[in-house]
Amino acid sequence: MRLAALLISLVLALPAAARPLSQSEADTLSVAVDAYLGAIGAGSAEKIVAAMPPRILNVFAGATGVEASQLTEVLTGQTAAMMKGTRFTDLAAGKSRLEAEEGTLPDGSQVTWVLIPTRFTSTTGGVATINEQPLLAVNEGGSWYFVRVDGPERQQLAAAAYPFLADIRMPEATVRPAE
Repeated sequence: MRLAALLISLVLALPAAARPLSQSEADTLSVAVDAYLGAIGAGSAEKIVAAMPPRILNVFAGATGVEASQLTEVLTGQTAAMMKGTRFTDLAAGKSRLEAEEGTLPDGSQVTWVLIPTRFTSTTGGVATINEQPLLAVNEGGSWYFVRVDGPERQQLAAAAYPFLADIRMPEATVRPAE
């Protein structure tokens, strides 16, 4: 029920120029989302970081002065440490009726992007919470990449990499105790 509410708020937040995904886009996105959620469920920090948009990594690298390859190593270590002791289950994404949007980067290249509602249970120290949050999927160079946009900092990071997102209202993330 909460996933449906998140999906409705997501649809209402999309600009009027949104369009249905083509069958090919929907198929490749579905496979990529499943692989990404599988990486989270398996606790694979390496695969999670590998799914981040290269443009986001470049923004991180530029902001920190760290080389992109070294940054990937650092982010993988930080992600693994953050996930340590936490189990992720019941991972789901609202993949039906997704709307795609096109954005133009400063260099003129086009990027297709989608906001996907996700839901999962995380358990740490015996305490389980249900998390619902938007996931930004961007298609660049024929590949789908993912980044959580579950708060102002992450949304600002996404907008720094993809300026056309700066004025997009993202759905709120929610966390509540598991019943």
